[in-house]
Amino acid sequence: MASLYTVYFDESGTHANSEAAVVAGFVSNATEWEAFSRKWQQVLTDSSLDYFRMADFENRQGQFSDWTEDRRRDLLNRLLPIIQDHTFSSIGCIVLGRSFDSILSSVVQQLCGDAYGVAALACWRHLGQMLRENDAWMDCSMEAGARGSGALQMIFEEDSKISEWRNAHRILALSFRDKREFLPLQAADMLAYELYKQSARQFGQETRPVRYPLEQLGSKKHKWVYLQEAHLRELNEDLTRQLARLDDRL
Repeated sequence: MASLYTVYFDESGTHANSEAAVVAGFVSNATEWEAFSRKWQQVLTDSSLDYFRMADFENRQGQFSDWTEDRRRDLLNRLLPIIQDHTFSSIGCIVLGRSFDSILSSVVQQLCGDAYGVAALACWRHLGQMLRENDAWMDCSMEAGARGSGALQMIFEEDSKISEWRNAHRILALSFRDKREFLPLQAADMLAYELYKQSARQFGQETRPVRYPLEQLGSKKHKWVYLQEAHLRELNEDLTRQLARLDDRL
């Protein structure tokens, strides 16, 4: 019998004038996600936090505005092991904004909404390959509200009817959730933020060592893809074919 996993994805770098967009998340099963959520919520309760958002934590905003460095370090050192203990692997895709503008056709750009959509589709593709290798399928949950989420929903609804696409991507269900309510999305938020920060190092704009959270998160099986021109050209061709199929159905 094929295995069933759930992946939770969040995004980073989707703000105006961002140089890169990231979609990233973690893969696990229902039993492990239940244990994850119980432990994560206990840390939030102990820390008097409503929820965890990495950008607020990193920039000392909102709930974290008056936290000491010791308190910040303690929180990370409680949250990171929960992720490591209850997830099987992680995946993330990073797209440079300038590559999105220069390589993808105008109709594909319109379909994807922005670089976020491209990064999400690339994550689906790479994760589908991992799942095929393990005879597995997934339910996919993504952070609600991102620009381009409507396009992703449309692509899934139309292309999941095609057996070749369904077998390649292995997505049984797609949903968009609020990360305040779905705690695994808060872990995905941390990874997406850290990969966004890492993108500056990957593309030669930053020389400092890898940040501590990403170093810890990379200790388990992962696939983090920095999409180069060849990847984007291939994706552009695939999406162009998908659009042609949609037009034929209309």
